[in-house]
Amino acid sequence: MLPPPELKARVLSRIRALPSPARREANLRRRIFVACGLLIPLLAFVAVGGARPGPRPSLLMLETGAGALVLAASSLWVVLGGGRMLGRSRSALLSVVAFWPVSLFLWKLACSATALSSGAMLVWPTRPGLNCFGLTLLLGSWPLFALALTRRRSDPTHPLSLGAALGVSAGSYAALLVDMWCPVGYPWHVLLGHVVPILLIGLVGMAVGYFGLALRQDDE
Repeated sequence: MLPPPELKARVLSRIRALPSPARREANLRRRIFVACGLLIPLLAFVAVGGARPGPRPSLLMLETGAGALVLAASSLWVVLGGGRMLGRSRSALLSVVAFWPVSLFLWKLACSATALSSGAMLVWPTRPGLNCFGLTLLLGSWPLFALALTRRRSDPTHPLSLGAALGVSAGSYAALLVDMWCPVGYPWHVLLGHVVPILLIGLVGMAVGYFGLALRQDDE
């Protein structure tokens, strides 16, 4: 559905108000924010030990990591808008929120189930998922902040959906790193430690969307 003419006029007026050099500087800042949003969690991931295959085969780690990488990269492409003036539609953003965490959960379980000899699906009483829960939240918080800065005061139509999708995207990137760190594939552990934090970061993203992403009258 096309936005109302007055809405397009408001957005276009804001764009025209910026001279070309300012727009170039803004695009450069966005790239820097995205790069920092990806780099800082990566450095933190290395600081806590980096990739740890553990008892699982290295091939299993690569399989689960490849799926998590595809989901993280595709979610980032969706939420950043692909160069569209008004960003993605609400339905596209909500698809990230609804399907990406579920897809990550199912992919992790499917890979672990096909490698039964690795013991990845066994219950680990000492690893219920709390460490992964905290690490995913920690690693996902900074990308959410950085991605929000790239879209600050830019969404006139669906800032809550955008914020939630930004949060899920940031959480998906964090889950990719945590998957490299954690060898456990037991369903309850994956749900608590790897998926629930993504959803929580998405909820935080909704608040970020309301307070930081919405295009308001006083911004014009």
